[in-house]
Amino acid sequence: MEEAKIREIIRESVKKVLEEKKRGLIVEMPYPRGTYKDKVDSELPQVFINWCLVRHRTITNTESYKKHWKGKTRGHMFTAARYSLKGNDSIETRRKVFNEILLENDYNLPQTMNLVICNKFIEEHIDIESKEYEQVIIDCINNIQTIFELILNRNVQDISSYVESI
Repeated sequence: MEEAKIREIIRESVKKVLEEKKRGLIVEMPYPRGTYKDKVDSELPQVFINWCLVRHRTITNTESYKKHWKGKTRGHMFTAARYSLKGNDSIETRRKVFNEILLENDYNLPQTMNLVICNKFIEEHIDIESKEYEQVIIDCINNIQTIFELILNRNVQDISSYVESI
């Protein structure tokens, strides 16, 4: 490869990193579609678990561990947002992958969300037969698209503001 071509590739790569940095998030090395999907899918249960723990604390007006779980929610959302697709990393392409993940895992079904979060709630000695627990699941399902859009948009400030508002 000739030096002029290498320099052009470097400039384009640096330009992309600087654009992402302006938005507040640096993306990782791009992954093939299957790997990208697996990486994002591995973060989502942690996002949902910690989101639900924060939401439960909000509903029950309890502050213990709320700040900790907000940090974990934010961290897992940031991690999922940093992943990028090799080739076409457009928001539309990534959205298609997120929708596949949603459909394949049935995250929008109450029984699925219960299975995702119940063990952590039991571990934290939170009553999973309470009305508050049911409300947490309903609220999480109603917020899935918002969570996805925040991750897809890769904006650190928007993610942070959202997590603070849970």
